[in-house]
Amino acid sequence: MPTKRNPSAFEFPAFQVDWPMPTFSNWAFAQPEDRVEDKTVTSLQKMGTTMWSHAEKAFDDHMEFVSHRLHEDFECAKSLSQCVAPEQTVETLQAFYSKMATEYQEHFEKQAALFRNSYSENAAAVEELNETAMENVSEMTRAAEESLQATNSPAPKKRPGRSAAKKAE
Repeated sequence: MPTKRNPSAFEFPAFQVDWPMPTFSNWAFAQPEDRVEDKTVTSLQKMGTTMWSHAEKAFDDHMEFVSHRLHEDFECAKSLSQCVAPEQTVETLQAFYSKMATEYQEHFEKQAALFRNSYSENAAAVEELNETAMENVSEMTRAAEESLQATNSPAPKKRPGRSAAKKAE
C-alpha cells in the first residue's frame, strides 16, 4: 500500500509538487493551429486534385490516340487486302507509315505538354505548401516561446491547506 513517502506510479499530483509544469490549455493554440491545419490540408488537396485531373487528361488523350491508331491499323489492313499490284502495296504502306510516324510524334508532343503543365501547376502547389510549412514553424515557435514565458513566470505560492495542518500536529 502506498504511503506519502512512496507514492504509487499513478499518483501524478505527488510528482508535480516540486516539478513546475507549464499551464497548457486545450484552447491555447486553437486558432493558429486551426488556421495552419486548414492551409496545410488545402494545399495537399490542391496537389492531389491537380495530379488526378492531369492524369485523367493524359489517360483520356492516350486512349483516344490508341483507339484512333487501332482504327487506322485496321483500315490499312483492309486497304492492303484490296491491293492487286506490288506498287500499290508499297504506296499504301508508305502512306500508312508516314501518317503513323507523324501522329505518334504529335501525340508524344501533346503528352509532353500535358506533363509540363502538370509539373508547373504541381510545382506552384508545392511552393504554397512550403510557404505554409514555414508559417507553421513560425507559429509553433511563437506559441512555444509564449508557453515557455508562462512557465518561467513565478508561480503563485500555495497556502498551507488542511493536509499541511494535519502534518504539523
